[in-house]
Amino acid sequence: MPYADAGDFSASDELAGLGLDSMGVVRLLGDIEDRYDIELPDDLLNEETFDTVGSLWQALSALLNVHAHWPPRNRR
Repeated sequence: MPYADAGDFSASDELAGLGLDSMGVVRLLGDIEDRYDIELPDDLLNEETFDTVGSLWQALSALLNVHAHWPPRNRR
């Protein structure tokens, strides 16, 4: 993923500023769903969810049933 080369992220980093465009959102969505074996509900597929690293993490942490701690712990 091109935006992942930026190194460390902060919760306030805007995903668009990291290089995420509309096609990147589609790829990221597929990567997330494959990696965590989840499907993001339609109500989370909006600009607010994909606005910042933190907003995306909050949405994912709720689905993954983990604490919305930032930075996230490595789940591997």
